[in-house]
Amino acid sequence: MFWFWVLTAVAVVNLITALAAFVKRTLPPLRKHPPVTLIVRTWDDDHIVARFIEGCLAQDYKGKLQIIIADDASNDRTSEVVKPYVRAKKILYIRAKQHHPWKAMFLNPIIRKHAKGDILVNTDIDAILPPNYITEMVRSLQTCDAVSSTCIGGNPTTWVSRVRIVEDIWLYAASMAGRTNLTRQAAMYGGSHAIRMDVLKKVGYYSTKTMVEDAELMAVLHEQGYSTCFCDRVTVLLEDVETFRHFLNERKRWLWGPIDMAKYYGGFRPYNLVFAFNALLSTTTLASAILTIFNPAYAVPLGIGMLTLVLAFFKIRARVFAYPWIIPYIILDPLIEAVALLGVVKDALFGGGVKWVKVSGTKYHVGTPLVPVFSGEYPLPPQ
Repeated sequence: MFWFWVLTAVAVVNLITALAAFVKRTLPPLRKHPPVTLIVRTWDDDHIVARFIEGCLAQDYKGKLQIIIADDASNDRTSEVVKPYVRAKKILYIRAKQHHPWKAMFLNPIIRKHAKGDILVNTDIDAILPPNYITEMVRSLQTCDAVSSTCIGGNPTTWVSRVRIVEDIWLYAASMAGRTNLTRQAAMYGGSHAIRMDVLKKVGYYSTKTMVEDAELMAVLHEQGYSTCFCDRVTVLLEDVETFRHFLNERKRWLWGPIDMAKYYGGFRPYNLVFAFNALLSTTTLASAILTIFNPAYAVPLGIGMLTLVLAFFKIRARVFAYPWIIPYIILDPLIEAVALLGVVKDALFGGGVKWVKVSGTKYHVGTPLVPVFSGEYPLPPQ
């Protein structure tokens, strides 16, 4: 019964994480409105850059908001699309002469030279920002030095993107809130985070040691004693990958990140331990389902795992049409993890690695309107 207790232990930790997500953090009202710089990197995104800018301009933040569009040497019509906004002095547009292999290499010099805000907000070009996004992020920074927010995919166009959306709901929304409440630490996801500018300067801006600059930022902040928190008062809609090939490359990049980070950052972090359990949810639930065929006792960890995912969906008030995606997630996610891990092992043994490649798809980054998979009021900018 060794594996029964192992699977049950993992399931219980995940259930506790899901329950902890329902604990609400009380925040003081926002009394001051410091200047904010919002920066985003774009690369051949002419179909969605205007949508992103409109979302920024629709923010209800009462303070000064500087919008920087950092173009990493796009070869499409991005420069033409942003011209009206540049002429109207609504944005600062900076275009690189050559493309950068890593995001941080491009953004750091721009932040040092051009960012004027006391707070830096960093998000993705495909993000749909609710109008109160900046306000709530700044409000959260009254109690911590850096904050990230809920990010969920809004393009259920293929089974791959639907699996990724379920992963978003569990790993980067519900369990993220639970992990933060349990460990008093939060990750800084590239899709949505904000940090005090003085703190960013003190830690040396974004690290360029690895490809996962957001994960490195979290490690550096925790290492140097800065506080991090999570804002679940706003949800950013993003576009998830559509194809297995792009999903696999994305997952390999995420696996290589911790491997590379282990070379530079040591020490035990409670957050990382809880995250490891949370990341195993689909794998342990699938294993429990298979073992239940041979021993009914494994229905216990299976039931706990399923309950955990249902609670995650309750946490974000998921729409009914999204619930059937749970089963494909449990089946496909472990398989993708296994294939990605084999790819990482192959690269480590025979050379190679993973690069930041341009993701594409029939409906990916082409201006397809995003659809919230959760209910309730969700004011969106024009799409």
